[in-house]
Parts: sequence; C-alpha cells; structure tokens
Amino acid sequence: MITIICTTNRPDSNSLKISELYKNALSSQGETCQILDLREVDSQWIQDSHYTQNDPAFEKVVDKYIRSVQKLVFIVPEYNGSFPGYLKYFMDGCDHSDWSRKKVAMLGLATGRAGNLRGVDHLTGILHYLGSEVYSKKVYLSQINQLLTQQGELANEMVAREIDEQIKGFVTF
Repeated sequence: MITIICTTNRPDSNSLKISELYKNALSSQGETCQILDLREVDSQWIQDSHYTQNDPAFEKVVDKYIRSVQKLVFIVPEYNGSFPGYLKYFMDGCDHSDWSRKKVAMLGLATGRAGNLRGVDHLTGILHYLGSEVYSKKVYLSQINQLLTQQGELANEMVAREIDEQIKGFVTF
C-alpha cells in the first residue's frame, strides 16, 4: 500500500488533481494506493495531539495513512517559497517514529517557474531528519495552471513521461 499525501488543505487544489493522477498511474502499475487529503484532517485533532494525548480521530488517520504503509508520495505545492504549513502542523502532531524507515517520493508544483524546488528541498531535509529515505528522482511542475486541463488531466506529454519515469522507479525503490 502506498499513501499519496495531498499536502495542502486548500479547497479545489491542483495538488489534489495531481494526487488523483498519481493514484491512477500507480494503480495501472499494479500498486494499491490511497490518498490522504489533508482537508479531511481537522485542525483541532492536530492541536489536541500536539499538547495532550492524541485525539482518537487523528490516531485513526495516522494509523491508516502513515503507520500502516511503507511508501509515501508527497504532492507539494509552493507556499511562500516552501511547502504548506498545514503539512508541517500535521507532521508535528504525529510521533517521530511514524516517519522513520518510510520510502518517499516527491513532486513539487507551483504556478511560478521553479516547480517548488525550494519547498521540496525543505521537506526532504525534514524527512531525512525523521529517518525517511527520499527517492532521488523528484518531479518539479512549473506553471501548473498551464499544465492541467479543466478536467484535471495533464496537457503536456513530456511532463506525463517525467511522472511515469518517477513512478516506475519508485515502485521498485
């Protein structure tokens, strides 16, 4: 089982559209996968888990999407030159050991030109600190608003091949 993490809680995000594309692509490779949409994680659950005993609803989410899998895919939009703060808030609510020994793939996306290179690098450093192994082939999607159709499909064949290469390598990582 692979968990794809849509790392923003923004409604109708391009990140969720890319998460769905990844799920379909991984499924076509024979992989079982699920999407953790951070919009579905209540901020109060995280808050309670920071300073008191973990909220049971939060524990259920972490058990299903993080603890029970060995591989994670982070779909990481650019937020102020880095990754979404809501992701960091979620990660801080988890136990340190929840992230250790996980294999991780990452895709950065932005409406600008760098595809969230800096944010993916920031997140890579945190995941290494937590004991995760980050797959070296990362994908950076610049000008995401021009790469997706209204239906949420990729309009650029070169980008589709880049994602396919990452997925094929990550499956055997």
